[in-house]
Amino acid sequence: MSKNKNPLKDLDLFLKQQAASFVNPTPLSERVVSTSSEPGPETNDDLITRLSGLAQHDREKFLDLIIRAAEKDPSPGSTMLINTALYLKSGANWKEAVRQYWQNK
Repeated sequence: MSKNKNPLKDLDLFLKQQAASFVNPTPLSERVVSTSSEPGPETNDDLITRLSGLAQHDREKFLDLIIRAAEKDPSPGSTMLINTALYLKSGANWKEAVRQYWQNK
């Protein structure tokens, strides 16, 4: 075997030629997703449908979601919404649930 011969380069070249004959790869420019083809923001109707489905299937998780969303806004209306969700979630024990919630905050 000669000093200048590199069998790994030869093998690599051979395998690339064979692979090219079996498959025509998709150009990278076609595989890259452009920003214009990303899904758009969810519409209000989609959001309402998902939330009403969650309310029907898992009411407690739905109320927890309302509480978490209301926590982001420190207004008196959000406080009332949190208290209402705690009332609906806790039933007869709502006073204790509201008290515990606000003590933990």
